[in-house]
Amino acid sequence: MNNQLPHNINDLEYKYIFSNKSIFLRLLKRLDEIGVFKNLTEDQLERIDKSYILPDFSEQESDILYKVNLKEKEIIFYILFEHQSTVDHSMSIRLLFYITDLYRDYIKDFDKGEIKKKGFRLPAVVPIVFYDGEDRWTATTRLREKILGFEEFGNCVIDFEYILIDLNQAESILQVKDILSLILKLNRIKRYEELERLFLELREYLWGAEEKEIEVLKVCLPVALRELEDIEVEAAKRAIDETVIGGEKAMPLFQNLRKIREELIFEGLQQGLQQGFEQSKIETAERMILKGYKDEEIAEITGLSLEKIKELRAKHRN
Repeated sequence: MNNQLPHNINDLEYKYIFSNKSIFLRLLKRLDEIGVFKNLTEDQLERIDKSYILPDFSEQESDILYKVNLKEKEIIFYILFEHQSTVDHSMSIRLLFYITDLYRDYIKDFDKGEIKKKGFRLPAVVPIVFYDGEDRWTATTRLREKILGFEEFGNCVIDFEYILIDLNQAESILQVKDILSLILKLNRIKRYEELERLFLELREYLWGAEEKEIEVLKVCLPVALRELEDIEVEAAKRAIDETVIGGEKAMPLFQNLRKIREELIFEGLQQGLQQGFEQSKIETAERMILKGYKDEEIAEITGLSLEKIKELRAKHRN
């Protein structure tokens, strides 16, 4: 069991997961609030490598920002995605500041004369809050409800509503058996027996998954299963590998998982596993370096020292 994970490891994990466009697209297509999401394709999504840090809120910054281009309608809009593991009653206010900063950035590309024209329009910004905490989400999703006496002013106060994805009440998200649901369910595993039950249908969850999505799954596995023993995490990883390679010929997944776990315990590979986990951390760090993550973020999600990460980064420059 990994007890050394930093408190914000979930933020970094979900940032990594939903920075994968195909996985993020799977999530969007399950949201009924915005009809245009249903027909989006990966090539219409562009991840914007920018975070909006709020000086008013200690060390808080926006998680993920996507730009979407609807070429056939000549429309662009943005999706602002925020992960929360605790209820935050200031969320709508934080989102207001993020959106305001985004618009400030946007209009920098236009001269003042263009902005003043009748036909000038700002792009839409769709804020999404993804919540995986244990308590019920009780914060308002409407900005106006954070404004004192808003009822007295009708439509004259600024307002928007964010889309809330509460995993405690998101059956429509989790009922589809695919790699997105698998990753989300793995993050809720507390005991090895729960993992065995989930692996009964693992082949169905992996069906149709792209290679890059499976890579995301394997990178996040140690974090998702942080409540389990290291040997159980390794068993899960090997079972997934054997399923992907073996396809329909692989034995039933829960049997495979149990068999691998028993073999690991029997062979007494704890020392070898530790070496393997260190190598896995290095491989994860190298992937994150190639994807443009900062040294501090890589250190938090892998547990490697900043000195080691700088060494790996130097190797990739050569």
